[in-house]
Amino acid sequence: MTNPRIRLHNAKVGIVPLNWKYDPNLKEKFLSEIAQYGFAGIQVSGEQAESLEFRNLMKKYSVAPAEQYLPIKCNEDGLLPGAEAEAELIIKQAAGAGVEMIVFAADGSEDRDRSAGNADNGPGLSELGFKVMAEFVERHAAVAATHGMKSSFHPHGATYIETPRETKKLMAMLSEKIGLCLDVGHWIVGGGDPVLAVAEYGHRISHVHVKDVSGDVLAKMISKEIETMGFAVDELKLFVPAGTGLLKVKELFIALDKLNYSGWLMSEQDTAWEPSQEASAVSMANIQAALTS
Repeated sequence: MTNPRIRLHNAKVGIVPLNWKYDPNLKEKFLSEIAQYGFAGIQVSGEQAESLEFRNLMKKYSVAPAEQYLPIKCNEDGLLPGAEAEAELIIKQAAGAGVEMIVFAADGSEDRDRSAGNADNGPGLSELGFKVMAEFVERHAAVAATHGMKSSFHPHGATYIETPRETKKLMAMLSEKIGLCLDVGHWIVGGGDPVLAVAEYGHRISHVHVKDVSGDVLAKMISKEIETMGFAVDELKLFVPAGTGLLKVKELFIALDKLNYSGWLMSEQDTAWEPSQEASAVSMANIQAALTS
């Protein structure tokens, strides 16, 4: 018996080009190469969102402003100075660029960087911290909505919302209009199974980052052979091209297909042993193979 073809109705493949070298003087080269690799959208930075030249080039190459990332500066009990002003600026930039999705996430912290992969045994948000975080996201998501932008929350390694347990608690405090950005790589680092996450959150999943994980490097993080996630990412290349690590790409897409998922599939590569374009090409090829096999 053959497997049914995965359709993922209207889903588009984009890229979070973290490891692509961006030169503001070579905007057209940057975007033309992304388009040539087949990516239909990108995560834009604040600088890019504010650049009229960059926005016009995105239109020229049919590369959509799929998302903008909004890190929330916080400690265990709530916000740090500057968090509100930074959020206001990012939403203003994103609105001007016509961004589709604001991706909220707790910002990284040194204590959680050291406990990543073992986050349930490290410091965590207090009850007050969860309350403040939820209120912050609701408040700024409401502003984003007035500009026609959707909002989602991204559990992220080395931050105060990393694990499935922390995610479940925060998402229960957020209204249904705020979706879950399921970054499957960070979900694995946090101790979760992305396919089970799709089953648990269902249509609450409104955005997906397709990111794979080296099993060998993650095992060293969990055993504390590696002290920080930052070192694991930068020096040992924790995140690998999609389809070459622990991620079950096809099973993930089958699960999303059952939901008629129609959001973005954002390929993301932090660092890699391969050159950035080469690593992204491997991810794209494996994503497309899983979609069409």
